[in-house]
Amino acid sequence: MSTVEYLLPTRGIVASSTSTTELTARASADVVGLARRAESLGYDGLWVGDSVLAKPRFEPLVTLGTVAATTDSVELGTAVYLPVLRHPVHVAHMTATLDQLSGGRLSLGVGVGVRPPEREEMRQLGVDYERRGAMLNEALTVVSRLWEGTAIDHAGDHYRVEDAGIGFEPARKPPIYVASAAFEPSEGFPRQIQRRLIEHGDGWLPIAMPPEEYAAGRTYIAELLEGTDRPNDAITPGYYLDVVVAESEATAIERAREFYRDYYGEQVAYRSEQALSRAEIRKRGAFGTVDAVEERVAEYLDAGVERFVVRFPAGDQRRQLRAFSSVAETVL
Repeated sequence: MSTVEYLLPTRGIVASSTSTTELTARASADVVGLARRAESLGYDGLWVGDSVLAKPRFEPLVTLGTVAATTDSVELGTAVYLPVLRHPVHVAHMTATLDQLSGGRLSLGVGVGVRPPEREEMRQLGVDYERRGAMLNEALTVVSRLWEGTAIDHAGDHYRVEDAGIGFEPARKPPIYVASAAFEPSEGFPRQIQRRLIEHGDGWLPIAMPPEEYAAGRTYIAELLEGTDRPNDAITPGYYLDVVVAESEATAIERAREFYRDYYGEQVAYRSEQALSRAEIRKRGAFGTVDAVEERVAEYLDAGVERFVVRFPAGDQRRQLRAFSSVAETVL
């Protein structure tokens, strides 16, 4: 049975608040309040995004710590965390702490950042943008070893530690979900993502991928694992699904288009007419009436999605939460 998990609007509240007072109020209402609301509606998890400079938002692990303290049992996740913006020792320490304090609820979705503002963000933080994929893979090796709780030595191309240990293990080793936006059925994934999936992936979390392409990606991952000692079903198939429920598909897509323009600002990838076309928006998820959204979600289920991380690219988060909960009850 597939799970449905909700992405909290930790960027949206920062981007749209006009004062510190307003932001403080919305932190309570639209992070803590929405987290509690989603749990009460039966959502299985709560996720947050990440950025330091490129897309200002609340720090993800601190946010999830607060969410953990105000919820009972929902899963917690990052969609997606950018480990290369921090040293892997810090990443291991923070994530193990959060997992302990939440009782073993953390899933770590990871990525590298692909847009121009993220390139500038990495430059300012001293990260080589062109080598970020290899850096992430090595960072995950260090983090996974540190999660074992004993001191380690590591001398790699990007990180060196000697007799380093955080002193404890997470309550449950957080499953690592590998994000991807690039997949070509005839060519597969880029080389670094292939390595990340094989060596570190407990789950797959793509975005902007229509159901038929998603199914091809699942098949490709199974083929990747055939040459390893891991079973073909070792990687849980997730999907980052954008949803807007409205009276028509046209209305839903226009609301999503407006959201993307506001959310991504001057980022070239979301300023082009092609990227904002109906076809390009539609492949990101499910848009339209309840019946249309149910049909689209069913297509992703048929393609093999087992874990939906749902973002509502619209302003009325509470209405969308409620509407989609009925979709989940019907389809899932």
